[in-house]
Amino acid sequence: MFRTRSRTRPTPAAAAGDAPGVPSLWRRFVWVASPRERTLRIGALGLLALGLGAAIAPWTVSRGALREEIAAQLRSSSGLYVFASGPSTFSLLPHPSISLDRVTFVDPRGALVIEADRLAGQVRWLPLLAGRLELDRAEIVSPRLTVDIDGRPMTAAGAAARAAGARPATPEAAKADAARLGTISFVDGSAILRRRGQTVDEIDHIDATLDWRTISAPAALDGEATWRGQRSAVSLWIARPSDLLRGDGTPVTLQISAPALKLSATGSATSGPRPQFDGRVVASCPSLRDLVGLLGGGVPLPATLGAATLDARTDASPTAVNFGALHLTLDGADYEGALAWRMDETRPQLSGTLATKSIDLREALRYMPSLVGEDGHFSRDPILWRERDAFDLDLRLSAARATWDRMQAHDVAGAILLKDGRLEGSLADASLYKGDLKARVVIGADDKGTDFKANIQARGIDWSALGWDRFGDSHLSGIANAHLTIEGSGASLDQIARALNGHGDIDLSNGDILGLDVERALRRIDKKPLASAIDIRNGRTTFDHARASATIADGVATIEDAAVEGESFAINLSGAAQIAERQMNLRALVSPTNDSGQPRTGALGFSFDIVGAWDHPDIVPDARGLIRRSGAAQPLFAPRAEDNKKE
Repeated sequence: MFRTRSRTRPTPAAAAGDAPGVPSLWRRFVWVASPRERTLRIGALGLLALGLGAAIAPWTVSRGALREEIAAQLRSSSGLYVFASGPSTFSLLPHPSISLDRVTFVDPRGALVIEADRLAGQVRWLPLLAGRLELDRAEIVSPRLTVDIDGRPMTAAGAAARAAGARPATPEAAKADAARLGTISFVDGSAILRRRGQTVDEIDHIDATLDWRTISAPAALDGEATWRGQRSAVSLWIARPSDLLRGDGTPVTLQISAPALKLSATGSATSGPRPQFDGRVVASCPSLRDLVGLLGGGVPLPATLGAATLDARTDASPTAVNFGALHLTLDGADYEGALAWRMDETRPQLSGTLATKSIDLREALRYMPSLVGEDGHFSRDPILWRERDAFDLDLRLSAARATWDRMQAHDVAGAILLKDGRLEGSLADASLYKGDLKARVVIGADDKGTDFKANIQARGIDWSALGWDRFGDSHLSGIANAHLTIEGSGASLDQIARALNGHGDIDLSNGDILGLDVERALRRIDKKPLASAIDIRNGRTTFDHARASATIADGVATIEDAAVEGESFAINLSGAAQIAERQMNLRALVSPTNDSGQPRTGALGFSFDIVGAWDHPDIVPDARGLIRRSGAAQPLFAPRAEDNKKE
């Protein structure tokens, strides 16, 4: 057997093993070559090192040159003057970077001042080899921003201003769009907003990054900050900032996440003299009232404004926001329609039209003050309407179903108008217990008190069903038509009630009065008049028609014409009601009638009083008159013998 030993030629890489410790990259570039190529490559590396040393020499030798170069670059890109009063350093490894301490950025017009503890940045390699410092990424540590919001615009300098001033599709525009920017980060910053020399707002713990490589490249801003106690995250993306700078439209996306608000906006934005956003907005908040307060606004009405969600096609400008194809959920009710918020008048104005399938008015008006105090009288608490001038309101509302506790209405249509602190609420139509209801209420307020006016019309109302749902029981039934016109003024509801003036009337047909049996009392009054006192407060009285008309003056409603007519009787009412105390004192005179409704000749009648609270009045028979009709009790009212002797 023969064994053959093969001889292999050592590879250049193996030959480099004679130089232990040489990096593999260095071996491939220098040692893996012929002697002549190796000499040329080493020479090229030497020249590169000399060029790099010459390029970075000014920045490592002269700190002033370093600061001036960075300041000039930042001035060119941002339009801000930059001053560094602290130490400055430049390092090459592991990557070129600079550091400036105690840096100040100043807008020439004073609209913005930034003071920072330190600016640290990464430098691009290729410009550095050409002897230029060009920042690729900058980090500003502990910046303190002072923003003047008195309306002074920032200086029209910087890369963005140059791009905005260039005409589209020109060499100047192409050059401006190619300007390099980079990435800038704010670490643990703060901001103070000032107006007329006074601080109006503050933002703390700002951590944000703006990634905008060139003017024409997409720009992305991501950050977090604490504002008015709310830690909020913001994300903004702009597809073509160069188009936006020149007043053209570009796709944008904005997201805000905070405890008080979650918002997402996607659409197209334009700038220029009339900035505009057109797109879709989706937002939600746990309490709309708290959000309005957080934004520094007020709510002029006692609306609950609790948890809310919004999804709408939105058209927004600096002076107006329009929500179309709106889907709104508020206080458990779902609305559809449109809303508009305008800020170009004396006060902001909210207007629009909303429709819902169902609304719980008790829940929607949870903060409405109580009308009646614990003593059963109208509230004596002062009427406080501090935020009546917060904004104007012009809102049309409709609901297929509206409830207040157990009360229900259907096909409700109304409007709310608030202008110059004067509130007008109108109910154009509502189907209520087989009938319909219309109403108009006007409330005006000033430092002296509140003016109140109301006009209410009801037709064909089932009074029994209304009583059961409103009070839990019903002593009166029938189909009711009513009209009420009142007005008054005062500093509290009690004062307004005592000053009410107006007129009211009501008529009912085909009804019953529970707890009153007039017909039985009339049948027995001849034989057992005393028993009639018991009979009258039991049973039921059926009537064909009932009416009442009253004039209201200084809080007292005086009966002018009131009668209840049945098949064989008639009841005439007189008296008055104290509105503020919610008490009544009426006298009822009962008379038997014939088939034509005329009083029966020679038939006896009787009377009783209706006294006490409106909700639960007492029926008090005329006991003295009934006793006089009783034969057994007649001697009690006969003249005494002693009286006859005196005569």
